[in-house]
Amino acid sequence: MRDFILRARKGPSTPDFSPDDLPGAGHLEIVCHCIVNALFYALQLRDDVRVHIALDGPAAPPKVVRIESDGLGSLDGFDERALAAVLGQALADGLGLQLDEEIESRPGVFVAKRSFESLVRQQCESGDVYLLQKRGTDVREVAFAERSTFVFSDHLSMPKKADKFLLRLGARALSVGPKMLFASQCITLVHNELDRQNRP
Repeated sequence: MRDFILRARKGPSTPDFSPDDLPGAGHLEIVCHCIVNALFYALQLRDDVRVHIALDGPAAPPKVVRIESDGLGSLDGFDERALAAVLGQALADGLGLQLDEEIESRPGVFVAKRSFESLVRQQCESGDVYLLQKRGTDVREVAFAERSTFVFSDHLSMPKKADKFLLRLGARALSVGPKMLFASQCITLVHNELDRQNRP
């Protein structure tokens, strides 16, 4: 199982955003690019992948939308507008959720009233967790376990206190190369290394 946790610090936590202005909705287009790169390759759907999007923006944070490749139904396309619509519907379905409550919005798409900290704590308890950082251990030097979680942020850097929190939980810093890359590119490089290691 491969888990990716994307923290979208300005990502909307309610469906009150326009699909015609995703940059104005906390740069939700970046989230959509990450979803595509996590779930698909050459128009094929990957097996055993989960993408967790922690949305900390307005107007009802925290929210986590999780998309699971296994059991995933139609996303009505994988362009930005289609994926933003999936996120918007999940957030609409999640209005009124109580803390730690979760519902399934559509096959393979879940929404929860849950914090980023709670999510990463759970993942640290159930498997290896890696925090993507420029100065971490090179991805090519790590032998990954069958169950690994990769944590990263969108266009905004992870707060230093969040970095320290993750490292205290036992997460390990991981670098995908010497250049600062887009979040979606980091996902591709992590997938590539896991593929080369024949990890599920």
